[in-house]
Amino acid sequence: MHANIALIAVVSLVLLFGCTGSSVPQEKYDALAASCSKAKNDSAAALSAEVAKTGAATARYSSCVDEKQSLESLLAVREQEKEALGAQAAILANAREKTALAAQYNVTIGYYLEAYGPGKVPNTARLRKIDAQVASLNDNSLAVAWQDVRSCQTITECDTAKAKFIPYINGMMATLYLEAAAIVAEGQ
Repeated sequence: MHANIALIAVVSLVLLFGCTGSSVPQEKYDALAASCSKAKNDSAAALSAEVAKTGAATARYSSCVDEKQSLESLLAVREQEKEALGAQAAILANAREKTALAAQYNVTIGYYLEAYGPGKVPNTARLRKIDAQVASLNDNSLAVAWQDVRSCQTITECDTAKAKFIPYINGMMATLYLEAAAIVAEGQ
């Protein structure tokens, strides 16, 4: 038991003198404190620079978001304009279709006058041009009126058929032009 007490006393003395015997000199402590202070200042400066960069990046981001919203608003306006123009284009296309058809009826009148106009004699080529033009219009009433002209036998029958042909075409042209005007007026 004495041996244990002696061993504890020796270990205690070693620990006591070993801890107090090795102290850090003041110069090393001061140098370490100055180094830590410099590192702290450098880190604070670096942090400040990064915060400034973050602020600038945040400002640029905010500017980009504002510009994006502005461009999206402009794009929405342009899309609405495009839709409006598309609707107007459809209206105008429909009106052009009517006027183009009226122009084809006018071509029929021209062909008719080439064959039956004053001082003209209908021949097979001219009659075939009229046949093709009438067929292209796909108008049953016009086809019947033309067939009446083509197949008439007497002067009275021919005069009656001819008197109906041009007025029918003129009536169709007037109707088509009025429809085209109504389409355009309705679209505005």
